[in-house]
Amino acid sequence: MDLDVGRLIGVPADCCNRLHVPQSRGALLGGFLRYEFRAAVGAAVLLFMVSTGCTRAVEAGGAPPLSGSSPATPAAAPSPEDLTHVLDRARAMLVTAEAGGADAPGEQGFMLVRAWQSGAAFAWETKDQRLCGATVSGPVIQERGCAVNPLDPPIKTPGGVSAVDTVFGDGWGRVFAADHVEVTSATCSGEPVEVRRVGSVVQGSRTLYAVWFPDYTKGTIDVSLLHNGTVSETRFWLGDAGDRTCGEES
Repeated sequence: MDLDVGRLIGVPADCCNRLHVPQSRGALLGGFLRYEFRAAVGAAVLLFMVSTGCTRAVEAGGAPPLSGSSPATPAAAPSPEDLTHVLDRARAMLVTAEAGGADAPGEQGFMLVRAWQSGAAFAWETKDQRLCGATVSGPVIQERGCAVNPLDPPIKTPGGVSAVDTVFGDGWGRVFAADHVEVTSATCSGEPVEVRRVGSVVQGSRTLYAVWFPDYTKGTIDVSLLHNGTVSETRFWLGDAGDRTCGEES
């Protein structure tokens, strides 16, 4: 799979036009965003995210874990309230980077996926309904990508879940979309999995959620969905990369 490369900080602009990422690598990641990679001066350029699609925007504090039939696992990461300076810096960097561009967010702004001591991951929806995502680490926007086409992945009718993005930073995360339904809880091998609501896009027809693990995690999670008072179950495939299996302790 060919990967379009954006500005690489610290790398000459004419060093390359396109980088090649093996198809097997892209297959491991799963998601719909086409990513640019940026590195700090003197640092290696890390290539690890590919494809097309991601999100809209919410408040700086993010959303609390979901409550449901299965209790959410306590978050290992510090709470957003403890990371105000990290979030403010990361948001300011993204606002500057996207100002006036075709990939700038719509009225909802940047939506927090997760924050940690040195950075944060965000998602947003452009005005033409393309999904984007970015990871900021320290003073650098490490990854940043947007879907090529609007409404990608397509909205599921009457409802369902779709993979949206794979996020790296303070662990390994998967962002997925739930269309016309609400996710109330999730489990893996019978153990509760913390699911965080990221925010809504496509005029409320789609809600983005995220799950996070210490490292690459394979397997599936069982997801409980609610629509008009009716509860249903579905499964979301995390992937098949890494040695860790969903349900294992950190």
